[in-house]
Amino acid sequence: MIRTSKWIAEISSLGFLFLLTLFTGLSIGVEWISPVHFWDPLFKNIIWDIRWPRVLLAIIAGGALSVSGYIFQIILKNPLADPFILGVSGAACLGGALGFLLHLGYPLITFVSFLTSLLCLGVIDFVSRKHVSTTSHVLLLTGVFLSFLFSSLVTLCLSFSEPFEGTSLLFWLMGGLSFPIPTPMLWISLGILFFLLSFIYRKSYHLHLLNLSAIETQALGIDALKTQRLFFILASLLCALTVSLTGMIGFVGLLVPHLCRFLWGNDPRRILIHCFLVGAILLISMDMVVRTLFPYEMPLGAMTALLGAPFFLFLLWKRSSP
Repeated sequence: MIRTSKWIAEISSLGFLFLLTLFTGLSIGVEWISPVHFWDPLFKNIIWDIRWPRVLLAIIAGGALSVSGYIFQIILKNPLADPFILGVSGAACLGGALGFLLHLGYPLITFVSFLTSLLCLGVIDFVSRKHVSTTSHVLLLTGVFLSFLFSSLVTLCLSFSEPFEGTSLLFWLMGGLSFPIPTPMLWISLGILFFLLSFIYRKSYHLHLLNLSAIETQALGIDALKTQRLFFILASLLCALTVSLTGMIGFVGLLVPHLCRFLWGNDPRRILIHCFLVGAILLISMDMVVRTLFPYEMPLGAMTALLGAPFFLFLLWKRSSP
């Protein structure tokens, strides 16, 4: 009962902070607009046609990357793992690069990006099935190989593109929330996200068991490799969805899971919701910084990297210290 009350208090506090950040994100811009004027005809278009899509995209990207990173750290048993470690994000970037190169425009660029990431996911899953006994190592090695391959292909696309398309592609690759994605597509993406998250939460007990050794999970009657493969697919889908919408926004999927574990422990049945809310809060806050602190908009991915790189070094130092 005490644990349940504590969990409800944590979620309520995070929910309040999330709503506060959401309304602040809608209010802050070139001009401050009070929440009481959100439906005022004078400000209605600014709030719901310009600022709301960015905030909604920040919620999708921040929440999905955080949950995806948390899952990857568990299934790979590697605290330095993040959503971009296995090459699915590189495939999404390649799809986006091809979309820019072919002058497809939005929302086709997003669709092609998501499609190529699904193809990559199929390849990685096929390879892992061929090497059942060493799934984690095979996933990592295959992901590293594919990441290098897709990175080189994206560079070729940049070299073949015209100056305007090349600049647009480069800005997309750096990650951001300013891309002209239709609002209906954002709502569809949000629906897909909540479907995946609800399924992950229903299976969170099995995710918790992956923290145990293979012998312990086998004794409990759980097929660890099958469970690992399921969560790999789910986490990769979250990553693919995000990158196809926003480009590469790094370090969110690394930083947030560690922060949540430090504050609230390591039970997936509790931490999944915390990760989603903290990731959304972080990305909305970072987006407010990049569009208000500087005279022109900075790439969001660069700002999250500036925040996450020192944290990454801290993790390395902590692991190497006795």
